[in-house]
Amino acid sequence: MKLRYGKAGENTIDRSITKRISGAGIKSGKVTMSADPVTLKVSGIGELAVYAAVNALSAEKILPESFRPVILLPEGTQEERLREIMDGICRICKAENLVIEGGHTEVTSAVTRPVVIGTCTGTAMERGKGNITSPGAGIVMTKWAGMEAGCILACEKEELRDVFPETILMRLRKLGEYLSVRPEAQICAREGADCLVDLSEGGIYAALWRLSVKTRRGLRVDMASIPLLQETIELANYYDIDPYKMRSAGSLLAVTADADALVEALEGSGIPAVKIGELTEDHDKTLINDDEVRYLDLPQTDELHRILDK
Repeated sequence: MKLRYGKAGENTIDRSITKRISGAGIKSGKVTMSADPVTLKVSGIGELAVYAAVNALSAEKILPESFRPVILLPEGTQEERLREIMDGICRICKAENLVIEGGHTEVTSAVTRPVVIGTCTGTAMERGKGNITSPGAGIVMTKWAGMEAGCILACEKEELRDVFPETILMRLRKLGEYLSVRPEAQICAREGADCLVDLSEGGIYAALWRLSVKTRRGLRVDMASIPLLQETIELANYYDIDPYKMRSAGSLLAVTADADALVEALEGSGIPAVKIGELTEDHDKTLINDDEVRYLDLPQTDELHRILDK
């Protein structure tokens, strides 16, 4: 079976990675490390690599403490570009209170543009009594769908200056200040949320699919309740892409027995949050939009690739 473009899906990971680890008799321990590659054709690849690693680890209720980058550069890369990437990594590591522990930098013909692979390590967060992911448990979402992709496009695409007022582009770029989920992950862990999923490649649709797989439950989601900024909608309309399939780092899904209490705790700390649905007893992944009912498809390639890879 030919692998599809982009991040490997949950079924592929289960078939070709997890089962092979188990079959080889290798024990799987508690997650205290994350390793995430960023391959996007963007100037801020260093910053995004830190956020990707921090968010993946935070979603496992592990408090990130250190970061180690592997930087792969194509032949002909100027040293100035390496400095830009490293400056971005240093800036976000300082903001996230991370220690940079070593790393590796290499110029290689194996890549055609810079690739940064970030490894993050940490220790377990303070946790309250965990909730059971039973039918009826609420699904809470923080911040906004498509926020990372909106920020990236506003920063990278000069053509947008001829299409949108600068005030809109500035608001989209400012979303870069909200790309870490560590603060809300700590609150969710403390409040006893049982299952966390960070929104990254593939957007909210892909995250909901991963949540269903992780909880081994179906879900029922009210599409109208999914937070989406008007600026993101306008950007998606301009490029004719689906905002629910756009990269959304900075947003987090959490399953909890008391959605109202979790939302109150998050908003009390200045983090926008809302209940968007609940787990169900069956395995259907149902999306409700007024009177329309449909079912979630397998995660597709992130919409951002369609724009950046042109």
